[in-house]
Amino acid sequence: MTELLSAFAQVLLINIILSGDNAVVIGLAARELEARQRHRAIILGGALAVLLRIIITIPAALILSIPFLRAVGGVVLAWIAYSLLSETPEEVERGGAASMLAAVRMIVVADATMSLDNILAVAAVAERSSHSILVLTVGLALSIPVVLLGGGLVATLMRRLPWLAWVGAAILAYTAADLVTGDLGVQRLVHVTAAEQMAFGAAVTVVVLAAAAVRLVAERRAEQRRQQSTREDYAPLPPTAPHPRDEHRNAHG
Repeated sequence: MTELLSAFAQVLLINIILSGDNAVVIGLAARELEARQRHRAIILGGALAVLLRIIITIPAALILSIPFLRAVGGVVLAWIAYSLLSETPEEVERGGAASMLAAVRMIVVADATMSLDNILAVAAVAERSSHSILVLTVGLALSIPVVLLGGGLVATLMRRLPWLAWVGAAILAYTAADLVTGDLGVQRLVHVTAAEQMAFGAAVTVVVLAAAAVRLVAERRAEQRRQQSTREDYAPLPPTAPHPRDEHRNAHG
């Protein structure tokens, strides 16, 4: 009994520690949706993400051993960080249901990209236990409330404090760089020291944030030009001055 409780405690701790970036993904993806859509996106995206975790739990070790798979996942995650950060509230508002589905899709893809380490850690704890199936099942079940509650909290905080979205995107970008440098295929090609890994992570983070900032500025300027053009189109025409001949006729009328 003690051994089983210890395994459960380890699994819970793993989920809390390793699911932080997953919660950031959910928060970023859902932060601009209106309340009802935000809740739906978090529940649906989180549920699908956990279901995908269950599906890939068994072949997780084999999946991680495929060369360059993690590197591809890192590139995808960096693009997701850029896309989530550079999407304007106006685009979300215009997108409606499509934006909610896009948020769900990004949650599932990003969670699958980042969750392999989480899955392997839980599987390792389960393997050491005499109740491996029970520990593995409970571990995956515990990831559901951690991901959903954490994602909902992050989304609410980011809606109230928009600057947190930049912090979240930076976390995702740095995680993406770690996936690339931690890939077995990449490590066979180049030896990356800890300092170089940190420098690469910082560089990727700067590039992602800068690219998103450039796009946001360009979108804002384009929107200002559209609004200015609209105001000019609907502005009342200035009164026309009377012709001198008409003034002469009025004077002698």
